Amino acid sequence: MSSQPTPDSHTYDPESIGSGDAYRGAVRLMRVAEHRQMTVFWCLAACLAIGVSYYAFAQRYYRSQAKLMVVEQRGSNVAGIADQADRDELMTTHKELVRSPVVIRRAIDQLLPEHRVDLIDEAPEDWVEVLGERLSATNTRKTNLIGVSYESLDPEAASAVVQAVINAYLSFVDDTHRGTASEVLEVLTVERDELERELASKQQLLRSERERVGHLELPKENGVVDPVIDRAIQVNRAWVDTRQRRVSLQASLASVEAAIRKGLDLRQYVGAIQDTVGERMMLSAMGLSESDMLVIADQQQRAADLKGELSRVRPFYGPNHPTVRSLRERLEETEQSLAGYGRGGVGRPEQLPSPELGAVLVNMLNQAIDQSAEQERRLQLTFEDARREASQQSGDLVRVDMLEREVDRLEKLHDVLFNKIAAVDIHQVQAPIRATIVEEPLPQDEPCSPQLRMVLAASLLGGLAIGIGLAYVQDLADDRFGSPEEMTAQLGCRVLAVVKRLPKLAGDGLETVHMCVNSHAADSEAFRTLRTSIALGADGADRFVVSSSEPGDGKTTISANLAVSYAQSGKRTLVIDSDLRKPGLTALLGLKGRPGLTDVLSCQSDLAAVAEKCVHRTSLQNLDVIPAGPRRPDPAELLLRANFGELLAWADGRYEQVLIDCPPVLAVSDAQIVGRLVDGVVLVVTPEKNHRRLVSRAVDSFAENGISLIGVVANRVSDTAGKGYGYGYGYGYGHDDSQSDRSSDDAVQLRPAA
Repeated sequence: MSSQPTPDSHTYDPESIGSGDAYRGAVRLMRVAEHRQMTVFWCLAACLAIGVSYYAFAQRYYRSQAKLMVVEQRGSNVAGIADQADRDELMTTHKELVRSPVVIRRAIDQLLPEHRVDLIDEAPEDWVEVLGERLSATNTRKTNLIGVSYESLDPEAASAVVQAVINAYLSFVDDTHRGTASEVLEVLTVERDELERELASKQQLLRSERERVGHLELPKENGVVDPVIDRAIQVNRAWVDTRQRRVSLQASLASVEAAIRKGLDLRQYVGAIQDTVGERMMLSAMGLSESDMLVIADQQQRAADLKGELSRVRPFYGPNHPTVRSLRERLEETEQSLAGYGRGGVGRPEQLPSPELGAVLVNMLNQAIDQSAEQERRLQLTFEDARREASQQSGDLVRVDMLEREVDRLEKLHDVLFNKIAAVDIHQVQAPIRATIVEEPLPQDEPCSPQLRMVLAASLLGGLAIGIGLAYVQDLADDRFGSPEEMTAQLGCRVLAVVKRLPKLAGDGLETVHMCVNSHAADSEAFRTLRTSIALGADGADRFVVSSSEPGDGKTTISANLAVSYAQSGKRTLVIDSDLRKPGLTALLGLKGRPGLTDVLSCQSDLAAVAEKCVHRTSLQNLDVIPAGPRRPDPAELLLRANFGELLAWADGRYEQVLIDCPPVLAVSDAQIVGRLVDGVVLVVTPEKNHRRLVSRAVDSFAENGISLIGVVANRVSDTAGKGYGYGYGYGYGHDDSQSDRSSDDAVQLRPAA
């Protein structure tokens, strides 16, 4: 027994699959266009009519063009061959310069009124843009040539515009590069003059700001603070000191009161209180006169003023400066005078009795606390004013600093410009490029737009694209085969025959087969045509499969009639019912329950002997049948066995024609399994019933598995009512065997086996 046939292995290649899908899509699109060629034709005709109308009534434009040669000059010699990159950059720059607004604006100024035909209906501010849209400049690579062209409603105007643009370009280049050194010097001089004016203005502003702020130029490296800010700091310190003194006085008062309550000696507090409340208040409390107090107060104020003055001038003068020494001597004299008053009052508190001393101390401390509180309040107000003034002063100082930096920057820039002016060589006046006209602009009599060939080409391409697109949309909207011709175009294979809808015949077995009962009728001629088409095919198939895309397409009817046609032609013909799920051919010929294909496929002994027993001969000469046989739960596995190939080899030695009736290809895979072992497949299609996509999928499934598709049979192509032959139910087990096992082709009279 030979080995079990297996499908050929295929390597998965995404690129080949993608290209194959694209190719099939393109082929399908061309078939759709060919089938709906009238749609494409009318779209082409409409687009051509639109194109001809456009050409007849469109505005004519005329083009004029000229050429410029731009040569780079280096020093006094002309550079014949410059570096390619530099030359490309140079040509690109001058190509854009030709179309620049400054050149176009100069060209418009040179145009005569009769040459401004393209600008008549445009606003003056739009003239540059309108002219620029129709002006073009091109450069041929590896050359120094720039082509300038312009399209206009008038040929003379086109020539005049090109000439004006070239003249404007040459004038601009000449003005730009003539006297380069002198112009550079002039520009630098103008910049220097402007810079000097700006510098003088900034310096004047800086002086005014300093005078307004009253800012003193203090040495920043010594870290000296601005006097206004220093004043705020000093007031804040005095405020803090006063607050601390008040707290100290309150603490001393609390101590004295506690000592009075406890009856302690108060003389020990006199020295501490004198240091806290001050010598002046102590002297007043000890009985000094008012004049003495005034003198002491005056001396204390004078000492404070001298200290303040000394602290203000000390940062600006040295320690040996006459002013500093004078202030220091006056301060020492004042402090000595105050010390003399203080010594005059020492010793008197000890002479007071303890109760009187306590009252004096308490009264003195309360007065000192009140004075400290009042002084603290005034210092707080003074500090708020000083802080606002210092804040404003800080902002002013920032502005002054910014102005100083700006003045410093302008001074440095002025120095740079001065050095550049000194370095300019006034003799370097040679222009770096030279532009020459090599082709003059001339008016053209023939319009450049519209061009008849371009209009026709665009119309044809547009009409073809629209037509194919519309045909494709129509094809998507209509998913049925309208005719056998459309079927041929869509599937890309031959339509072997067109079988009309056959009327139902009374009787059993072969009596219901039209080729057997009415072989000379017009309806039976389609099966002879089908037989001839298969015989005259490229391979002349001697054994093939008959299948369909879906159930109910009448493949069993086609198989029975085609087998009868082969037998009538004198060929020994064998029909094998390989539909092991719903064996319609077996039911048609009344062979249900007889030994058949399942017995051959499952046998383990001599296959030829088993096959010979399973062959049933019909009453028609030369026609034998192998029915499906008893039901088996594994039909696909049976067909994959090597026995089926051996059965076909056995049949080749005894029969001239072998037909195999297989299930629909989209329902199960049996047709692909058997199709690999025979010459090809005949696909039965009902154009009015089957969806194109499903039939196309069935055709593709054969192609993907390397199975040859002999052709398609268009079945039931008729408007006559009546039920078709074949599958009217789905596949699978569980249906009643008595239902639909016999079609209109049911039952056949068998003659005894020889």
